[in-house]
Amino acid sequence: MTKIKVFRKEGHIVALEVKGHTGYAEEGSDIVCAGVSILTQSALMGLKQVLKLDTESSIGDGYLSFKISSYTPESDAILETMYIALKDLESGYKRHIKMEDCKYVY
Repeated sequence: MTKIKVFRKEGHIVALEVKGHTGYAEEGSDIVCAGVSILTQSALMGLKQVLKLDTESSIGDGYLSFKISSYTPESDAILETMYIALKDLESGYKRHIKMEDCKYVY
């Protein structure tokens, strides 16, 4: 199962942590895992490459995390779109994805 933690500060998404594999299908054929990966990595690329925000990130096997130093209306648009899409994916694959909203405490 993939566990996704979304961290908010003052209502704004400022960090994300994704752990684990969905287990929907074999590696290389897992469309659910691919969906989570493309949504989260696209958001990260938008923050870093398009908005040029100071973004701390880590990516590994079955792991992705990032946090931004400050939010903007543009980062809100990218991250809320990612959030909506991940919630939609979770609703269709509840046995494979679990999302949790968390308060940012760093």
